[in-house]
Amino acid sequence: MQIPSKFRHGNFLRLALVVGGVAALVIPVVVSAYASPTYALAISHSSDRSSAAPLAGARIGGTAYIFIAPSHGVTRASFWLDNPAMTGKPANVDTTAPFDFVGTRSSGKAMPWSASSAPVGTHRISVRVATSRGTTSFTTEFTVARGVRTVTPSASTAPGATSAPTATPTPGVTPTPAPATPSPSPVSVGVPSTPRPTSTPAPIRTPAPTAAPTAAPTPKPTPRPTAVPTATPPASTPGWTTVVDDQFNSGGVPSHWAAYDGPYGSGVQNCAAPSQDTVSGGYLHLTMAYRSSGNCGAGWYTGGLSLDGFSSVDQRVTVRLRVIDTGNATSHLIIPMRWPDDNASWPTGGEEDYFEGDSDGGINTFLHYGSNNAQVASPDYNVDLSTWHTIQVTRLNHVVTVSVDGSAWTYSGSQSTLPDTLKHVVLQQECHANGCPSGTSGTEDLQIDWITIENPS
Repeated sequence: MQIPSKFRHGNFLRLALVVGGVAALVIPVVVSAYASPTYALAISHSSDRSSAAPLAGARIGGTAYIFIAPSHGVTRASFWLDNPAMTGKPANVDTTAPFDFVGTRSSGKAMPWSASSAPVGTHRISVRVATSRGTTSFTTEFTVARGVRTVTPSASTAPGATSAPTATPTPGVTPTPAPATPSPSPVSVGVPSTPRPTSTPAPIRTPAPTAAPTAAPTPKPTPRPTAVPTATPPASTPGWTTVVDDQFNSGGVPSHWAAYDGPYGSGVQNCAAPSQDTVSGGYLHLTMAYRSSGNCGAGWYTGGLSLDGFSSVDQRVTVRLRVIDTGNATSHLIIPMRWPDDNASWPTGGEEDYFEGDSDGGINTFLHYGSNNAQVASPDYNVDLSTWHTIQVTRLNHVVTVSVDGSAWTYSGSQSTLPDTLKHVVLQQECHANGCPSGTSGTEDLQIDWITIENPS
């Protein structure tokens, strides 16, 4: 029998029985042409994974959402950071699509990874992918860069360009919960940080420092809060004295709050105007909106306030808030933040971001410390910001307790992780790390019903 190559066609092999030099019978035989798909990691600025780019070759300086693409046929994915041998406990194990590096929220959105949690330089994420046909492992290389707020992959880099898939036997990996490692970036408040006798000093209009971060310790998770907001401010408790009690019922923004005016914060896209801070209807409003003119020209402007005075090492802050969005306008909020009075002391002097995140995404606490801007991060509070929430934060004797609608997360630190520096309260609204809203329509109204601040007696 002969099988001439000319009888091969597509995925079929036509076998010919030749008798006396004449093909007497032709039998088509299906030839399997299955090839394992090539998996790669993709990166997006959005929790919905839109406008994704290859992670391979990317430079990251802010928050990013990392996931497997494509993920067809994947039944389990185990992720390791800077551990190409994939030994020990994975950083995350995901058993349900989509397969996200940090994890997936109950809403289906990806959880963020922050470049602040890793040192500047080259890093690698290694992934072991399990399918019905076995396992494949690959490693993708990227760079954490100082001063980069956007993901900038090389234009010539295709997904998986640095991946090296290797077939391996199916390992017995025990799923483990994903660490909550999102983080903010340092914010340079656009107002003076030292208490003044008047409330109208010239703001400091310098961009925020960006330091080389180090990996942050992760505290133990706590139960998810249930939204049962407190309608009225709490009374002072023994050992505490109320120094600020703002109800915002009338009279405009109280004089002890200094308004942001001009560029500020952790990205060049951020610009604020005092006109975006108003009081009406019994609420303080921080409003993100597009303006045709201002200190930054035509563009998106936000609100922002810094408390002038009442600084303390230890402090208790209680605030009731919600966010009302129209159109596609959503922000990144940090309320409350406590920023060191001495700007130059950052990051060694610490930064306390008690309720931070995207208004349409996850909210966490981030405690910055150390010369390399290390951070402690809480679990995701999993709140719907369109409804009212009461947040109370207490720092006392190097212990921080954050209560969201009565459900508390506690971190016990030290002078190293919670440095004893004078800090003041900040209410900050800014654009997302990947930029301000597209277009010119829509607004975000960040409403604060009341805020109280207590210092130790």
